[in-house]
Amino acid sequence: MDDRTLRARASQAGLATAWRDARGVSHRVGVDTLRGLLRVLENGPSLAEDALPPMVVGQAGVATVLPLPARSDRVAFRLECEDGSMLSGHAGRSRDGRVRLPAIARVGYHRLEIADRWTVLANAPARCRTVAEATDGARGWGLAVQIHGLRARHDGGIGHFGALADLARQAAAAGADALAISPVHAMFSARPTQFSPYSPSSRLFLNVLLADMRSWFSTHDIGAVIRRLRIPPQATRALEDAALIDWPQAAALRLRLLRGLYDDHIRLTPPAEMTAFLAAHGRALHHHGVFEALQAHQLGRGPRGGNWRAWPAALRNPASPEVARFAEERHHEVGFHLFLQWLAARGLDGAAQAARDAGMRIGLIADLAVGTDPSGSQCWANQDDFLIGGSVGAPPDPLGPLGQNWGLTTFSPGALRAHGYRAFIDTLRAALTRQGGVRIDHVMGLERLWVIPEGASAADGAYLSFPGRDLMRLVALESHRHQAVVIGEDLGTVPAGFRARAARRSIMGMNVLWFQRDAKGAFLSPDKWGTGDVGMTTTHDLPTVAGWWQATDIGWRKALRQLPRGTRVEDALAARALDRASLWAALRPEEAPEPPPVTPAGAARVVDAAASFVGAAASPLAILPLEDALGLPEQPNLPGTTSGHPNWQQRYPAGPPLLARPDAARRLDLLRTARKPA
Repeated sequence: MDDRTLRARASQAGLATAWRDARGVSHRVGVDTLRGLLRVLENGPSLAEDALPPMVVGQAGVATVLPLPARSDRVAFRLECEDGSMLSGHAGRSRDGRVRLPAIARVGYHRLEIADRWTVLANAPARCRTVAEATDGARGWGLAVQIHGLRARHDGGIGHFGALADLARQAAAAGADALAISPVHAMFSARPTQFSPYSPSSRLFLNVLLADMRSWFSTHDIGAVIRRLRIPPQATRALEDAALIDWPQAAALRLRLLRGLYDDHIRLTPPAEMTAFLAAHGRALHHHGVFEALQAHQLGRGPRGGNWRAWPAALRNPASPEVARFAEERHHEVGFHLFLQWLAARGLDGAAQAARDAGMRIGLIADLAVGTDPSGSQCWANQDDFLIGGSVGAPPDPLGPLGQNWGLTTFSPGALRAHGYRAFIDTLRAALTRQGGVRIDHVMGLERLWVIPEGASAADGAYLSFPGRDLMRLVALESHRHQAVVIGEDLGTVPAGFRARAARRSIMGMNVLWFQRDAKGAFLSPDKWGTGDVGMTTTHDLPTVAGWWQATDIGWRKALRQLPRGTRVEDALAARALDRASLWAALRPEEAPEPPPVTPAGAARVVDAAASFVGAAASPLAILPLEDALGLPEQPNLPGTTSGHPNWQQRYPAGPPLLARPDAARRLDLLRTARKPA
C-alpha cells in the first residue's frame, strides 16, 4: 500500500494523519503508526454505508437526518415512544438526498420503524441538567474527596463507603450542595498492587475494597470471623494507624475478612436482597464475577495470568464451554465476587442516600475514568467494543516532552455505531446510578483521543475522532434521565471550539485556580472566571494550595528528576516566588503586597484566602478539595510517576471529624459566605 492510499484509508477510519502541538507546530503522523492503528480499527465491527444503524441519536425539537437514501419526498414512519405512546407521520428528503425525520419533541429512547426497517431513536434534550436547576438558582458549592483516604473505626487501613456516608453528612450539615468523589470503578481483586482508581478493570462495576462490611454485618458477626481467622489485633491497628495505605496488606486483610463473612453467612443462603441485585445486573455482572475468579486462578499459574490475552484460547472467550465449566466448578468462588459487588453497591447506595437525606441539593458527583485497562474484565467480556491493541494517552507537550501513554484502552468508534452506542451508554449509566452528577475525565475524548499502537512510544500516536455530537447528546439524555449535572475535565490540549460545543450542552468545564491567568500570567480576579464552568482551587493531579505555596511539588519533581528538560531547580523556585507574589496580589488586593512567609503558618493564611477567592468566582459550582479544606501540603497523585511518590496512598488525618476541625470549619465558612449573593 503506497503512502497516499494508506493516508486516505486512515482518514476514512477517523485517524488524523497530521496534528498540531501545544506550540502550534504541525507534525505528520508516521506510516508505521497509521498501519498499526488501522490493523486495530479495521479488525473491529463496522456498519455498511447504506445500513440503518441500530441507534440514531437526535435532539428534541430538531429534525433528524437518517443515513438512508430518500426514494420519495414522503416516507411513512411509526414511532413507539418510551412511555408506550405512538406517533406516526411522514419523513421528507434532506438536501443531500437522505431521509429527514421531522422534529420530535419527546425525549427518550424510542423505537422507530421506517422504510421497512427499524432502529432506536435516542432523542436527547438540548442540554444537560444545570446546577441552577438543582439548586433553585443558587450558586452551589461542595467538596472533593479521595474515598480510600478516609478513616473510620476498624477500617483495616482503607477508607470505605461507610466513611463516605459520614463525610457526606458532615458536609451537608455545613451547607454543601455536592460531594465529588474519586472513581469507584472495579479494580483487580487478584492484583492489589494496581490501585490507581483511573486504571480500572471495569467501569461497569465497583471497587470492592471500598465496601463497608458494617452496611450488612453486625459487630458480633465481624468479631466472630476475626476470632475464627485468628487475625491479630496489632496487625489491623498497624494498618489503620499508618499515614499511607499499604494496599497489598490492607487489601489482603479486607478480602480475607469478607471471604470469612461470605462463607459463614452468605454462601449457602444468600439474602433475598442480594439475589434480586444479581438478577437485576444479569449476565454482565456474572461475567465480571467469572473474570475475577479466572484471573486469580490463572495468576496462581504464573504472572502472565494477569492478562487474559495470555490465557489459553478457550478461556479468552467468555462464551466458551470451558469458561462455563470453570464457572460451574467454582461457583462458590464466582459467588464470592458477586457478593462483593452487592455489598459494595449497598454501601455506595447508603452514602448517596445519606447525602440526599442530609439535605445536599446535588449529592454525590461520580468520576468517570477516561478508559479501561485492556487486561481487565470489561474488555474480556466485551472484546468487540474496545480498541484492544491500542492505548490512549497524550502527545508530547511542554509538561510531557515524550508524550504520555496511560496504559488504557477505549471504545472502538466503529463498534459504538455498529452496536447502537450500547457500551458507552452502559458505562455512563453505571457512573450516574445513585449520583447527582458525574465528572467525565478527559472529556475531550468525546470528540478525539490520542491513540498509540501497541509497542510504540507515546509520541508515535495519532488522534482518533469519535462521533462527538452523538456522544454529547447521549450525555445530555442520560443527565436528563438521572437528574444529574455533568462536569467535563477539560485541562490540557483541547480541540478548537470544543469548549463552546460542550457549553451549549451545559457540560461544565473546570476553572482551576492555577490556570486562571491573563495573557501576561497574572492571576485573574474571580469575577473574570468563566460563568459556565466549575471553580476549584486544585485537582488530585495538581499541587494543593499549601503544597504549591511551600513548593512541595517542586521538591518532589527535583527528588524524582521530573523537572522539565533544561529547567534548574533554582529557576523553578525563582519562578514560584514571582507567582506567589502574583497570587497574593489577586487573593488580597486590599492588603499590603508582602505575601505570607513560605512556612506552614504562612501557607495556612493563603489556603484561607484561596477558599474565599474560589467561593467568589462567577462559577455555578465551587469545589474545594478536602486536602485544601484541611490545609494539607501533599497532593493525591503526582502525574508522570509510578514510584517514588505515594500516589493514591495518602490518608486523611486521624482524630476528630474532619470538617469539625477549626481550620476546616473556618475555610468552609469562608467558602460558604463567598458563595452568597452580594
